[in-house]
Amino acid sequence: MSRNNRHRPGLCNRGGVPFLILKGHFIVRQNQMPDGDTLAFAAARDFDAGPVKTNVPVDDSGDTSVNIRLQSIDAPEKTQPLGASCRDALLTQFDFDPQALGLSNTDFKANGGPHLKEGWLATHGMDGNRRPLGYLFAKDPGFNHGEIVSAADVGTILDRSANYEQAAKGWSYPAFYENTDESHAAQFQAVSERARDEQLGVWEHDATTTGFIPTKAETDKDGSLVYPKFYRRIMDWPRQTADAGAFIQWLRQQNDGRKLVAGAQASPVPLWELFEELDDQTVVVPYDVTRLWFSE
Repeated sequence: MSRNNRHRPGLCNRGGVPFLILKGHFIVRQNQMPDGDTLAFAAARDFDAGPVKTNVPVDDSGDTSVNIRLQSIDAPEKTQPLGASCRDALLTQFDFDPQALGLSNTDFKANGGPHLKEGWLATHGMDGNRRPLGYLFAKDPGFNHGEIVSAADVGTILDRSANYEQAAKGWSYPAFYENTDESHAAQFQAVSERARDEQLGVWEHDATTTGFIPTKAETDKDGSLVYPKFYRRIMDWPRQTADAGAFIQWLRQQNDGRKLVAGAQASPVPLWELFEELDDQTVVVPYDVTRLWFSE
């Protein structure tokens, strides 16, 4: 094991983590609020999850579902610039019509339903909020319903996933945690770098590495686009005044601010150390956000 891998904040996953393949329906119901990296799903038939911990329900009616957190990506929140565009890009991959669902740039609650679209899920577990983690497919990925396959097997079909398409078109940032397979991360890093080189989607507007004022007013829909994980920290900051130093010191005291990040440096650092002051009001994250690994 190399020095860099030894310092990763958590498991070093290399192809062997089991994935469960499920056929079912992606679902949008009344008052649901899909976004660019979350979509509800239910399996169409019974299955044996084997070693994979999951709470995916079996229901072909659309009445019951669970929100799937798309692995390896993080899309802008609804209240961020491009939040609606990233949502619509994901929905249209599954032939959902955002307008028919009653969704717009300002309205994120769906109307009517349930609306169902057939698809597939490859999942390997759940996050801390008990949302299944996985890759979404609009078409048959080549495995059987209920089949247990390895992360290496899933790696051969990643470029057919909705997750990959979101990254390739610039409708999401990459996001890696200790539960991410390293070979999967390498694919998402590469495709995200291409999207960034072409200034697609979020990359045309991203201010994370050039500088932004960390307040709600300056990073909302009409403000600066910031890497979503950092934006969520800004939303939690109670002062919301344009004070770069105060924001960093506040983040330093938060549990989340003390969580480890690897990739920016050889050894993991606390989240707050990623931020630097540009001036009294402005902060910057002078790291390649396609290569950051976060502890959950």
